Amino acid sequence: MSGAAAAGSVVADRRVHPATVPLQVLTQAPQTVLGAPALFAFTSDVGWRSALGLAGGLFALVALLNWVAWRRFRYGVGAAELVIESGILSRNRRSIPFARVQDVDIEQGPVQRLFGLAKVRVETGGAGGDEGVLDSVSLAEAERLRAAVRAGRDADAPRAETRAAEHADEVLYALSVPRLIAAGLFNWSLIWIAALFGALQSAGRLLPDWVRDPAAWMGVTESARGRVTPATVAAVLLFAGLLGVVTGIVRTGLRDYGFRLVREGARLRRTRGLFTRTEIVIPRRRVQLAQLLTGPVRKRFDGRELFLQTLSSGEGGGGRQTVAPFATATEAVGILRAAGTLELPDEKRLQRVSSGHVVRVLLRSALPLTVGVLTAAWFYRPALFALALLPALAVGAWLERRYHRYLLDRELLFVARGWWRQALWVVPLAKVHSVALSRSWLQRRLGLASLLFDTAGAPALRGVVVLDLAEERARALAEAVRAYSGRKSGTDR
Repeated sequence: MSGAAAAGSVVADRRVHPATVPLQVLTQAPQTVLGAPALFAFTSDVGWRSALGLAGGLFALVALLNWVAWRRFRYGVGAAELVIESGILSRNRRSIPFARVQDVDIEQGPVQRLFGLAKVRVETGGAGGDEGVLDSVSLAEAERLRAAVRAGRDADAPRAETRAAEHADEVLYALSVPRLIAAGLFNWSLIWIAALFGALQSAGRLLPDWVRDPAAWMGVTESARGRVTPATVAAVLLFAGLLGVVTGIVRTGLRDYGFRLVREGARLRRTRGLFTRTEIVIPRRRVQLAQLLTGPVRKRFDGRELFLQTLSSGEGGGGRQTVAPFATATEAVGILRAAGTLELPDEKRLQRVSSGHVVRVLLRSALPLTVGVLTAAWFYRPALFALALLPALAVGAWLERRYHRYLLDRELLFVARGWWRQALWVVPLAKVHSVALSRSWLQRRLGLASLLFDTAGAPALRGVVVLDLAEERARALAEAVRAYSGRKSGTDR
């Protein structure tokens, strides 16, 4: 049978769950909140009854369009491919061979969990991200789809991977509640404060008069201005910091509650989420590199965040997937080994970059500060006190060089950067697609060069970078990686 005939033999005879229609309407409903101020202003001219009638008509139209889209959406599962047909006026038929599927992710939002439904995302690693999305199928159907794709994919999988799949499942990592709180403490953010002020700014006339009229509370502000002391400023900053910590814990809890990583043969399965429960599968052969994030404070609690970069380019972070929000060194080693031939480096063997890195970092930070301060001092002489920051910049440049290290060890490349937010990349040489050597004007004067190691699934211009090596050493490192991978590097000559 020809490939075209085989593709045509798969009949798209299944629909997603009927609850997709009300769920889609509920999902789109929050967007109408943005039109609330306009609706409020409109009712002042035509009255509430007319406005509610118009809103009801729009709601019915949205529901009708979603129902028609649901009726026209069909899918089918064959022996070697998934077929999806969609479109109201213009029909579109997509055939996704199982051999091209990289991940089949299952996601359950709060309402979907209530009705036992799930969203299925089929990722192929193409530029479009998620090539197939089935919204709101039953959880049993989602598991059936995943099993069908896995069975079709395993038929063409390497023997070593097939043998690995025969081993029993193993829990690699489970996040307890105390460590969930600890992870939230190190992910604090003030973004919700900005969001609150943004909401107050956009609310406009919906706010009470005493909020919208500055004259109503200006007197209170004027009387309190005289009481502003260093203690009150410190109290405000402390409150803002505590609010940031609380929001960090809440955000981390909503995202990572029940975090669990399980090895299933040659795949890693991750589940997490308090209200929106997500489940993804990471094939081990798709892992491109690993990244660990920690810091001087987090390291004292033996905590680090571990990511795996895969070929996937779908939603939720693209190909960068969290596999441990707060892992110990022992847990990180176990996950790295389960993900492939990955391991942690010997810290004593890591080599620092050139001492010229200190000069370049210092010039790039101190020169703009000096120019800005001298310009400001022309009009306001006390601005010269800002030059006291120069020693701090020098210390920062020294620390940057101290913690920027690398090591080429057998089949792995290790790159460490950052003194406060310490990042470590573990890159298998076989996964490196290209090596680019670059030299800026200042680097050429200092005899330095930087190397960019690119892997599949990495964001554009954001590969693994080793900054400010001596030019001869940079070329030798690029040549060593090129010789191992057997690919032509992008070094300049």
